[in-house]
Amino acid sequence: MADRKQEMAVRIKEAREWKGLTQVYMAQQLRVARQTYLDLETGKTEPKVRLLVEISELTERPLTWFIYGDLGLDIIESEYKEEIDKLVQCFGCLPHSARQIILQQSIQLAQYMVEYTRNITHRR
Repeated sequence: MADRKQEMAVRIKEAREWKGLTQVYMAQQLRVARQTYLDLETGKTEPKVRLLVEISELTERPLTWFIYGDLGLDIIESEYKEEIDKLVQCFGCLPHSARQIILQQSIQLAQYMVEYTRNITHRR
């Protein structure tokens, strides 16, 4: 169990650095003290689900990646492979300007659905 906690801590730090964010910025966005955030990156404490979801959103890394590492990406890829392949094929046929519009709108829709789902979950 300690190994999994440490692996998650390493992934949290790696994701933050990959995105080019500072520890101070992450702590502010997560509404926690910098030391609390530092404890997450060093494995001293394990993140609650709410924090891990927010870290995932801030770093734009899949939630499963923090838990399972690259195996998590394989799980997502195999589960949605057919759908992803269809999207990539259609997306590749579009001109750059259309891809940019679709990408922007898709991100906005996905963010809306995340927030909508979060609100429904909190009401229960």
